[in-house]
Amino acid sequence: DLLRELKTPITCSLLLVRDLNPMDSVSAKTASDNLFDSLSETLICVVVAIVVLRLELFRRTDAGTGPGSGWGADYAQSCKRLLRDCAPEAVGLAACLALAAALRARGDITTPTDEEAWAHIKEQWPLLITADTLLSLQAMLRLVVLGSVVMRAGSGGPVPLADEAAALWFAGGLARVAVLFFSTVYMLDGPLGGYVPAACEVAVLPLLLVLGRSSIFRAPVVTATVALSTLALGYRNRLSLAGAAVPDTLFLAAHCFDALAALTYLLRTLLIEDGPGPRKVHISVGFTHFLMPIQASLSTYYFLQAFDAVPELVGAGLPFEVLQIGNTVQFGAYLGAAALALAERLSAPAPAPLPAAAPVPPRGLEL
Repeated sequence: DLLRELKTPITCSLLLVRDLNPMDSVSAKTASDNLFDSLSETLICVVVAIVVLRLELFRRTDAGTGPGSGWGADYAQSCKRLLRDCAPEAVGLAACLALAAALRARGDITTPTDEEAWAHIKEQWPLLITADTLLSLQAMLRLVVLGSVVMRAGSGGPVPLADEAAALWFAGGLARVAVLFFSTVYMLDGPLGGYVPAACEVAVLPLLLVLGRSSIFRAPVVTATVALSTLALGYRNRLSLAGAAVPDTLFLAAHCFDALAALTYLLRTLLIEDGPGPRKVHISVGFTHFLMPIQASLSTYYFLQAFDAVPELVGAGLPFEVLQIGNTVQFGAYLGAAALALAERLSAPAPAPLPAAAPVPPRGLEL
């Protein structure tokens, strides 16, 4: 009976096995308090980091250091120009967050197979209802990022999320869609779960193919070798959730492809120089560097906090360790790429002013 319950959706399965304890209500309340405390501390740290970063930018640009410098007006003009240039990205991100908030406000519409286990999950995740909400939001944010990159791809100039990185991410997207085709066990639960994240996973595939098709067809032998090696790694370190080797293998392979894509993204960031390219390219790259660590942090937190190792769910190898290490590597790679891009932008010299034109003598005067 216990193993039959383990075939329920993924978060319910893990919590059902992990929390067979008579002190469930007390531990759930403690977990909720810890969650709110950690969220508060994280919010305070983010606010402090934003303030320090803003002060550092003012110091480096010598803005507002003297009386009457008018830094307030200059800052307002900069914000207006930034919003005007990043209007598509801002609209897409706002629409994504608005949709997520609307789905969350709708509440719980899931019909669980185990009412007690589902109630326990909602006690542990009072704000998100279930940890699967993190992965659902990640799928939505990925669609926003790729839409921005594809929309501005015709502006010219290299970007980190293209060619090899996009090809590897495309392979991971194919694996995720195939998992949903073979088994519904890996469908996400919660208010943001169901067909919404599945539709986002399908929608990113043509975008990734546009960005990575040149790399796929330029070296087909290398592409096939990497794909087969990653599938072999997933097969040797797979879960036993779906009861079949194919979907369980593809689930692990998808996250392995994502980790390879993150490392390739970091390498491309190191090799691509931030030169005087088109402004639209810089906007897309900056938006990508901003959002990629955020979306990666969602899955990293999920697999480190809500995906504890359960021996009964191990199909082969060390799947839990592979998922945790792989997602941590993703977050570190994207965060490192964002830090490198920010450091390069802050240390870039200001453009030299244009030389003044020589005065032209008036016509009709003879010396």
